[in-house]
Amino acid sequence: MRHIDNSKWLLFGLAVLTSLSQAAAAELNDPTRPYKADEYEQRNTQPVSRYNLNSTLVSSNRRIAVINGTYVTEGETVEDATVIRIRKHDVTLQSPSRQITLKLLPDIIKRQPGTVETQP
Repeated sequence: MRHIDNSKWLLFGLAVLTSLSQAAAAELNDPTRPYKADEYEQRNTQPVSRYNLNSTLVSSNRRIAVINGTYVTEGETVEDATVIRIRKHDVTLQSPSRQITLKLLPDIIKRQPGTVETQP
């Protein structure tokens, strides 16, 4: 009978230790996380565009863009937006509410030989 009582206490002790270790793990903070990182992420998140420009092909006789994995030409539609213009590094779309420019690469301006800056 004493053996049964000891095993009950052992199981009870294991249950308490398990719950304490789970509670301690839930309260641990990442020491490398910046101060007030949650507030910063909430303020600086921008809505993700539902249009993704994958590539463009511009030649003397055709202009093709790949948007969201679909080949389109000028005048065709992607979801609810019409492709207005396809250029080498960007595509302009007209949605019902606004005009959208999708950029493939950032604009680059050469200031001095050997230095390159991106345009804001």
